[in-house]
Amino acid sequence: MKNLPNILNIMKIAVFTSLTFVATGNHARAADITFLCANALQSAVQELIPEFQKASGHNVKVTYATLGINTERVRKGEEADLAIISPQQWESLQKEGKLAPGTRVVIGKVGLGVFVKKGAARPDIGSVDAFKRALLNAPSIAVGDPSHSPVGGYVIPLLDRLGIGGEVKSKLRLTGGGPAAIQTVVKGDAEIGFTQMTEIIASPDVVGLGTLPADIQNFTTFTAAIPASAKQAAAAKALIDFLTSPRAISVFKSKGLEAG
Repeated sequence: MKNLPNILNIMKIAVFTSLTFVATGNHARAADITFLCANALQSAVQELIPEFQKASGHNVKVTYATLGINTERVRKGEEADLAIISPQQWESLQKEGKLAPGTRVVIGKVGLGVFVKKGAARPDIGSVDAFKRALLNAPSIAVGDPSHSPVGGYVIPLLDRLGIGGEVKSKLRLTGGGPAAIQTVVKGDAEIGFTQMTEIIASPDVVGLGTLPADIQNFTTFTAAIPASAKQAAAAKALIDFLTSPRAISVFKSKGLEAG
């Protein structure tokens, strides 16, 4: 067949063109996802994001902050494709028209814990009475500012309910959130601190005294939300699906996060 070489060349060109088209198409579908994540999820998310990026081809830019700060950024219309907030904040933003309809997925929940600097004395907090004694004996206490931190928003009123708010008020060192509370204790500016168990487990510089006694424990629930202004809503939904997959759930559990 005299035309066989020409036919083969044409076929090679067609295959090459087809493969180039597919590769270009895949590249075009890759997205840059802006993710406003909660501080308490940082340890797990840092482990999981590279897996998601490798599997999906998407790139994820993560910013960690408190739930309150994430909520305000969405409210102000700052660039974001996915945000982690609380169920109450989700309701508020949804009513304001700030969220894409139909996307409300619980990632998990985490309880509050008490910690001290590694090597420091470890007071008992195993009962409500022991918990109160530990705080009354502590010279200084680190806790997130209640205006931004769900930890501070719960702990400070709790102290009043337990009847020790007035006695410990002068000892409180308000911080920007869990990582800041940990650093305040590590630097010696506070002896004891409160934050979520995920952050205590993730820090090599502090030791957890345990969770709050069951009678006064409080859980923070983390909810995924896609802002109405999201530029990469489909890719953000893929990331949510990954963060609720069995693989991600096992990692979250190892870091102290419970099923929601």
